[in-house]
Amino acid sequence: MNPVLMIFLLISLMVFGIIVIRRWPDHAFWIIIILLFDPSGHLTVYFGKEALGGFHYQDFLFVLAFVPLLSSKVEVKHLLHFRPFLILLGVQLLFLLYHVFVFGYWQPGKGWSYLVRYVLVRERMSVFGFLLIIPAFVMARRNLSILVDVLVWSSLVVFILFFLTILTDFEFIPVWQAERYRGTGIMRYFMYSAGLTDMLIPLTFFVLSRKINYRYRYLLYMATVLFVIAVMLSLTKSNYINLAGLVVGSLFLYYRLYKASLTGLTGMLLGPGLALLVIMYIVFPEYPQLVWRQVEDLWLLMSGDAYTSGVVEGRLLNQWPAHLALIEQHPWFGTGADFAGHFSLRFDPSDYEVTDLPITGHLAMYGFVGLAIYSLLYVQFWRYLVRGYKIMKGYVLHVNEVDMAFFFVVFAWAIKTFVFKPNYLFNELTTGTLMINLYVGILIALLYRNIKT
Repeated sequence: MNPVLMIFLLISLMVFGIIVIRRWPDHAFWIIIILLFDPSGHLTVYFGKEALGGFHYQDFLFVLAFVPLLSSKVEVKHLLHFRPFLILLGVQLLFLLYHVFVFGYWQPGKGWSYLVRYVLVRERMSVFGFLLIIPAFVMARRNLSILVDVLVWSSLVVFILFFLTILTDFEFIPVWQAERYRGTGIMRYFMYSAGLTDMLIPLTFFVLSRKINYRYRYLLYMATVLFVIAVMLSLTKSNYINLAGLVVGSLFLYYRLYKASLTGLTGMLLGPGLALLVIMYIVFPEYPQLVWRQVEDLWLLMSGDAYTSGVVEGRLLNQWPAHLALIEQHPWFGTGADFAGHFSLRFDPSDYEVTDLPITGHLAMYGFVGLAIYSLLYVQFWRYLVRGYKIMKGYVLHVNEVDMAFFFVVFAWAIKTFVFKPNYLFNELTTGTLMINLYVGILIALLYRNIKT
């Protein structure tokens, strides 16, 4: 499609959306949030920067996320009166200053045109994405139950389309597929984006364990089962780690809050888990063996040995030494925005890729000082997560069910991210800071709603 026509259609939809948002701000906001994180991969594949002439679908949805704050039905006057919100927003603004004046987004010798072109346009989301914390806090403070409904229905539809795509070879949604191990003929499948489906695990755990009479609970269970099967079909170690972290986080919080028996909790999950494995074996009999092979490869990755295929993890041989060489040269403030200008002939440019090793890669870019400032966000996040835990524990039988369910969501996400996948914490710096700030906004809203309980 012509990029000009595409932009015109998006702007028209935005104008129409603004009218709708102002009338039904809560429903509109959470639908926008679901779309912002692209639940099916359609937006990622068909509305990327190439299709929109340099723009990105996130740009339009990010702007729309602020429109509900303009509705007369949404109260924002207490926005600057809640201290936890101000502290978390403040540490983000502090890092923004570091970004601009130390990291090098503003360089006097390059003039204002460089600032506009490189920062305001090219790096817009990774620099300013933290502002999502503002509408996330305001709207989560008002109503979170709508998010559950939108998440359940959208996830169920998306995963049904995902399996229809695999079984019929008709592309209902974009699905990436490739042979997992050469010569086996076994394919791995996963979507280009699965949105906020991580929330399904702790939500389902809470609804199931507490026997919550949620009107769409069976649809929630179905969406979660399909999600877990999809993760298994991906044959991807990071997805398995992700799933394990969410389950462990939910189990641990339930054990601490409700004094439940670990044996009972394990038994409660064992039945559905075994049933799921039986279904997987019947429908895809070749996958259990490959899933186990992925578990073996995960252990070999942690122990530093070669994979079952005989391949040695390249990140340990190439990327890590390349990053450490830069860290040794620029330990305190990093290379700054001119990261590529510091590449050495000793390594190939691909060895400096930071996606797989974001801690060492971003340490080379931002230095110890830069990452220390950015880590203030994580320090404050855990501070208020612990505070929230104490509030929830103190009034565990009186806390609103929706609030408690979303505390499970935030806590499980924190355990998954900080304990099970800590190497990926700083990927927020290059992929944008939308996800972490959505969870931060929800957490602060939960504190606001329950701090006087």
